Amino acid sequence: MKQFLLAFALLLGGISLHAQHVGPLKPELSVFPNPAIDNISVHDNNDLVLQILVFNLVGKKVKSFEHLKGEYHYVGDLPKGVYLVQMIDKGKHILTTQKIDKR
Repeated sequence: MKQFLLAFALLLGGISLHAQHVGPLKPELSVFPNPAIDNISVHDNNDLVLQILVFNLVGKKVKSFEHLKGEYHYVGDLPKGVYLVQMIDKGKHILTTQKIDKR
């Protein structure tokens, strides 16, 4: 009986360890510079970002950009404040949302 319980516990432990490694990988994305003055860009090593949306804190979309790797996007015409930057992939899925401070 002890051998059965030990084997069962090891089997469950192996399954849970395997499940942790199989899940989807979170992309490493970041908006810089933060705080921003005139321009922002996205650090995206995997070339996942197709579009960048900028929202004010009320939830109104104030800017939209088609993103190309290494490209800067002009936000100098936005009033000073805090904004949410949403990064969208080719399948129109939200990859992440990050807060930036516009000065």
